[in-house]
Amino acid sequence: MQSTYWNCIIAHSITAFSYFGIPVLIGVFFAKTKATIPSKFWLAFLLSGGFVLLCGFHHFLAIFETHSAISLLHLFVLDVMGFVSLSALLCLIPTAYQIVEAIAKYQEDTRELQRSQQMQRLFLDQGPFGAYIKDEQSRVLYYNQEIQSRFSVDSQEWLGKTDSEFLPDPEEGRRVMENDRVVLKTLRPLKLIEEVKISSNNQPCYWLSFKFPFSDGATGDRRIGGISIDITESIEVQRSLTDLNRQLEEKTLKLEAKKQELIYLSDMADMLYCCESKDEVYQAVALTCSKLFPNMSGYICIIANSKNYVQMNSIWGGEKIRTSKEIFSQSECWALRRGKFNLLSSGQSGLMCSHLIQPVSGTHLCVPLFGQGEVVGILHIYTLEEISPEDQQISEIIARTLGFALNNLSIKQRLTHDNLRDGMTQLFNQSYMETILEQRLAEAERSAQPLSLIFLDIDNFKSYNSLYGHVTANIVIQGLAKLLLKSIRSFDIPCRWGGEEFVIVMPNMTLEALRKRVEQLRVDVEQMQLKDGDQILEGITASFGIAVSEPGITVKDFLNRANQAMLEAKRTGKNRVMEYVNRYE
Repeated sequence: MQSTYWNCIIAHSITAFSYFGIPVLIGVFFAKTKATIPSKFWLAFLLSGGFVLLCGFHHFLAIFETHSAISLLHLFVLDVMGFVSLSALLCLIPTAYQIVEAIAKYQEDTRELQRSQQMQRLFLDQGPFGAYIKDEQSRVLYYNQEIQSRFSVDSQEWLGKTDSEFLPDPEEGRRVMENDRVVLKTLRPLKLIEEVKISSNNQPCYWLSFKFPFSDGATGDRRIGGISIDITESIEVQRSLTDLNRQLEEKTLKLEAKKQELIYLSDMADMLYCCESKDEVYQAVALTCSKLFPNMSGYICIIANSKNYVQMNSIWGGEKIRTSKEIFSQSECWALRRGKFNLLSSGQSGLMCSHLIQPVSGTHLCVPLFGQGEVVGILHIYTLEEISPEDQQISEIIARTLGFALNNLSIKQRLTHDNLRDGMTQLFNQSYMETILEQRLAEAERSAQPLSLIFLDIDNFKSYNSLYGHVTANIVIQGLAKLLLKSIRSFDIPCRWGGEEFVIVMPNMTLEALRKRVEQLRVDVEQMQLKDGDQILEGITASFGIAVSEPGITVKDFLNRANQAMLEAKRTGKNRVMEYVNRYE
């Protein structure tokens, strides 16, 4: 009986210890691993813990109770319960620790996942880009706060809808969905720029979109992920830069054109400075106009010296279309009448000049030419198109330059005439004679043709001058000069050498022909009638010396030879022709 009693005590003790040890052990493991009980398992955990503790208290109290006789079967059950409880406690030690540790790791992983999801959510919602997820039918499953704020929608308004259903322009929505289908079809990421209008201002926004396919890990369905960055500002800046570049290119081309125009005008000014005749002036201006106005035609008309009519002197242009009379009166041109340019075009009102040939078409611009303070002609420009203000300005510059050139040429010719001519007789002077004689000698030697020189001097002119006075003597010199001009050929060169001496250069004339010509000239001088008003003056005679050029002869020697022959004629009686004879040969 005693052994049965202690057997019960030991069995109840072991069982109570095991029941009390299980929650203590689990509590220690929870404290050690810092695991927490999920809220949904708190009731089960409390009930299970209460059951175990109550069972422990039951067996603990049974130790102190008076035990009546029990059957061997009951005793056997108590022993087995004690053994099983202790075994369960011992086996639960590593298993419970692993379970609690697994719970702790699961909870840590859960918290880490929550932190990661929170970071992802913050990243997607706070980032300066639009993020979204769509299903295979392009229905929106998710979109972040950037899209919500940009399109002024809440977080649920677009869910389950396609782009064509919520975008202001359905066509834009269809284009976006087409891009989605490309991603699903190729299963490759797609990078593109999408234009989408925002309903609030109906202004297009440009998004740089990256779309990519992925699979939903939970369901296995295909999804379309997308990230879109607003690049509207960059696109606008790029467009502004493009516009600025285009404007810069246009300005550069204009500057190049202006530079080329300045080059043409500068070349024209250089050519006009070197022109020796009006025809050369007209050619230089026509050449410049054809370069500056390649699609236009025109001509230069100059007022005749008589002031009775205007005559066309030069025409230029690709087709050289004659749109005006070649000869017309000043009153037929409004530019000549008004002294300012006259523009007639289909796009602008203008006065029609009467010198234009009917029917009049296209655009006509008449610009007056000014020389020496008065209008001397017009520059006329014709084209089928409109003449721009810039071309009008250039034409005025050309007309002004042409007027100056004609004026300068007139002054230059007058100065040249005064420098080359003798003021009394209008024959060439001594300086010009020496220059032209050197040139003629070179030409004669190159062509192997003779060059003849006549040196003549009025006989007894000092006595004649004393008899009639200087004024009358000058009339005699002028009369002799007129006779010389009348008696020589057009290409012969007469010169007043000085006082009553004259020199004549005669190219391409044999010695025999020269003798006859000079002898006839001597007779003409002798028979010349001179008058001073109604007063008949005494006749004059002249002594002539002639010489023919030889290879290598200088101007000085040539003149000396003719002069020596003339002096010989003087010594031998005057009023005769003497030929130079080389006495040293």
